Amino acid sequence: MKILRAYKYKIYPNKTQEVLLNKTFGCVRFFWNYQVATFKTYDKDTNPNPEFKTSTELRKEFEWLKEVSAAAIQQKEMDFKQLLKQLFSKKRKNKIGFPAFKKKKGRNSFRLPNQKFKIIGNKIQLEKIGRVRMVIDRNLPESKLMSVTISKNPSGQYFASILIETEVTPKVKTNKEVGIDLGIKTFATQSDGIEIGNPKFLRENQAKLQRLQKHLSRKQKSSYRYEKCRLKIARLYQKITNQRDWFLHTYSTFLVNNYDKIFIEDLNVCGMLKNHCLAGAISDVSWSKFVSFLEYKCNWYGKEVVKVDRFFASSKTCKCGTKNDDLKLSDREWICKSCGAVNQRDLLAAQNILEYGRRSSGDLTDAEAEVTKPLKRLES
Repeated sequence: MKILRAYKYKIYPNKTQEVLLNKTFGCVRFFWNYQVATFKTYDKDTNPNPEFKTSTELRKEFEWLKEVSAAAIQQKEMDFKQLLKQLFSKKRKNKIGFPAFKKKKGRNSFRLPNQKFKIIGNKIQLEKIGRVRMVIDRNLPESKLMSVTISKNPSGQYFASILIETEVTPKVKTNKEVGIDLGIKTFATQSDGIEIGNPKFLRENQAKLQRLQKHLSRKQKSSYRYEKCRLKIARLYQKITNQRDWFLHTYSTFLVNNYDKIFIEDLNVCGMLKNHCLAGAISDVSWSKFVSFLEYKCNWYGKEVVKVDRFFASSKTCKCGTKNDDLKLSDREWICKSCGAVNQRDLLAAQNILEYGRRSSGDLTDAEAEVTKPLKRLES
């Protein structure tokens, strides 16, 4: 199966190239903000069709835009048009927010099509910038180059994300299925008894972050010491993000390698974040990012992710079919009043998710369906 896959490499521009890269970031950001400002004039009654200027028109009006690659601005123009198309699409299920202005201190990026860059040894040649040194920590497959996205994170690091069209071989089938209950105290509990702890990367660095942010509050804005302290905070946040991504990639790859079908709960993360007592812990655990990683890897390698109904009471339902409505979030273990079974909350939830998912997708055999009749009664 042919897929589009991105390979991200760290690049080390020299001083001259840094200036050119920052100019390109600034021009692309200016074009986006100009379009957003025009969009802000949109009014259904007075101004239903605001006039957006093209990249060619803006380059004629602002001569300094010609100092950077025209392709970078054209790509951003395509992105803005696509955003407007999705914003007003009636077929789109998940609505997106209105476009916002981009900030200089945030993550900056621009994209170039395949005609505007080349890979030459351990360097990448970019239009109007030149050959930039690149650390190739993994080989780039010999495939069709589609585009490259050059980015700079708040900690001042530069990256090149090269998009290619490549062939992916499906993973070997294991004939195994698993149900997963995602949580905060334990990141994941599997129906076969495996528990994955929650590393809590943000919590581990909370004291250091608090100390650095206190130092930053005492500095004068835009001063040398202020910028130096801001970079320290940005690098610490980047470290936390890298640690979290490594953990999520490792666990999602383990699941794809060892199971053919993975059943998970369809969590309403946006709604759960409104609980101010748990919002920080939920953000730190990154369920949405984990599910996203799991879905695209299963799609690549011929595996399947099945989301079960979010309203199914997986933690409160005993194997005998009795539902414990008095169960609290702090109760990690409970005894069924009907059959006397001692239920481990997370393990029970994972096993129920597996059985519920298999029944919903029609994977249960007649013998298994007979055993899980209590669950079937609860579904109806």
